[in-house]
Amino acid sequence: MIYFDEQSSLNFKLEEQLKTSLSNLVQRGCDTLGVFQGLLLQIEDEAVDVIIKASSAYPPNFKTLPSFASCIPIENSFPANSAKASTGFKQWFTTYFNAEKYIRGRVHNLDGQHVFLVFINACPELPVNLDKVALLDDCLAVTLEKFELEKGESHQNTLYEKLQSVASIGTWEVDIINDVLTWSSQTRRIHEVSDDFKPTIEDAISFYKEGFNRDEISRIVSHTIETGEPWSATLELISAKGNSVWIETHGMAEFKNGRCTRLFGTCQNVNKSVQLRLELDARRKEAEAASKERGLLLSRISHELKTPLNGITGMLQAIRFEKKDNVRIKKADIALHSADRLLALINDVLDYTSIINGEFSLSYSDFCVRSLAEDIVDVFKGRCADKGIRLYAVLSFDEKTYVNGDAARISQVLTNLLSNAVKFTSKGYISIQITLKQQSNIPVLLASIEDSGVGMNEDILSRIFRPFQNDRASASEELNGNGLGLSIVNQLIEKMGGELEVRSKVGVGTCFDVAIPVEMASLEKEVKSDVELSSELLNIPLNILVVDDNDINRLVLASMLEKFNYVPDEADNGEVAVEMARAKKYDLIFMDCAMPVLDGMSATKIIKQEGLLSKYGRIVAVTANTTAEDKVSCSEAGMSDFLSKPVVQNDVTAQVRVALNAKSITA
Repeated sequence: MIYFDEQSSLNFKLEEQLKTSLSNLVQRGCDTLGVFQGLLLQIEDEAVDVIIKASSAYPPNFKTLPSFASCIPIENSFPANSAKASTGFKQWFTTYFNAEKYIRGRVHNLDGQHVFLVFINACPELPVNLDKVALLDDCLAVTLEKFELEKGESHQNTLYEKLQSVASIGTWEVDIINDVLTWSSQTRRIHEVSDDFKPTIEDAISFYKEGFNRDEISRIVSHTIETGEPWSATLELISAKGNSVWIETHGMAEFKNGRCTRLFGTCQNVNKSVQLRLELDARRKEAEAASKERGLLLSRISHELKTPLNGITGMLQAIRFEKKDNVRIKKADIALHSADRLLALINDVLDYTSIINGEFSLSYSDFCVRSLAEDIVDVFKGRCADKGIRLYAVLSFDEKTYVNGDAARISQVLTNLLSNAVKFTSKGYISIQITLKQQSNIPVLLASIEDSGVGMNEDILSRIFRPFQNDRASASEELNGNGLGLSIVNQLIEKMGGELEVRSKVGVGTCFDVAIPVEMASLEKEVKSDVELSSELLNIPLNILVVDDNDINRLVLASMLEKFNYVPDEADNGEVAVEMARAKKYDLIFMDCAMPVLDGMSATKIIKQEGLLSKYGRIVAVTANTTAEDKVSCSEAGMSDFLSKPVVQNDVTAQVRVALNAKSITA
């Protein structure tokens, strides 16, 4: 059913024009035939719909009427004129149209429906009336054919507009002769202008971002006008709303008599693809930088390992044939110094890799900040004295000032900065000032480390916190270091939510300022000191077993135990340890975790399950794997405690004391 006044499609404008044309045609027919009522009807199987009505003052009074009969064929449901109508149809016609005579025109197609003209009270017996209706039918046919053509064209244009919108592709055309630029609706949307915006060629050029993009579009347009070569380019424009839009523009030229008369083409919003490409480029550069950094790490560390290793191996070989005690001690000291340097290097590498891999975490606890600072200062007093430089320390807080933070990492930060100061200062002084201040109701640990050393220029200062950015121009190996220390310090401070600043001048010195937020401890803790064993405890015998596949590791532990006159048994793998535990009840077992044949955790499970320890015997893990997961695994295997390699005397003494206390209770 067609009702022009109820249409809401994209062809609304066209259909309004058709309605007007049809109304005029029906009225012209009434005037020509000399009647008052003319109609355009649509017929269906069950209804007759009134589409156009010349006069609302005359019947029919309804838009929809019941049909007389099936609309196929039309002659049965609505005869050509009243002279050919049956008595039954005449009665039906009189009922709804209040007339006896009429003339019907030919049947036409409108949107797939049957429509025809009907003129009420037009006399069919007059041949001239039939001729007039035939002419009106010809006009109606032309009107409907024009509508179908325009509607099809409109549909194609609408589809084209939709496709432009989906692909975000707009079209444009430049009439060179008349200097007129035309944009499609999508091109307007890309430029974020109103629908009634009328662009000029100057406007279009000005939308391109000033600089390269605007110069480039001007160049390629001029080149195409001169040569006729099409263009394709990806450029950035700034929309009317100030937004950056990347577009892909294509253009072609049309020539007449050797002269360019028209330019036309497309522009497509390619923001997403360009942003993705830029992001991929950035990630590629990051990956290349990371790869280069790792390569530099391996190269640098390989070089750094050689110096302490040469010191260790060279001195140990020399000691084998050295007969003078004083010389042998000096060479042993050199070997130990090299070992310390090697350990520091390994720790730096582990810290750095754990930080960049996101595996690093802080461990918070309560500690006495003054004791921590004094311990650090004490260590550096001797080093400064050896170099002939003065060390000033100002600690502006009470002896019983306890805070909550990562004591080990704070100590590492201060130690690294002081080591750096000692390394680059050959005369003069080094000062360290540490205090606690409230900043925005948050306690902040403030430290300032200043030296009168060689200082740094602006170039070195700009990259001082990046890894491997030491002064490569220095011929001194001691002054170069491994290039990781300050990078680790910077990342540790950042991890703790703090700040680090540096001021330096060549030939004058350097000052590092540190600010680390902490929390005040709720309870004061005792300062951790060296573990002592009473003579009464040392009179208690202990059966001790050291299990490690490395001969040196077993020797180190045995040497620490010999300090208390305990000579431990030794096993080089877990299987041997189990057999020895079956033969002897041990009070204390130091168990390495990673060993061939049978690992430490498996051996521990067997010893615990078979009840091979003494009544209060305990197994202590000794391993280089120090993650929280490793500690949980050791505990689940039945180990009582956990020591990380390299072990220190104080930790070993503490384990001996626990074993002695447990045995003294049962003695």
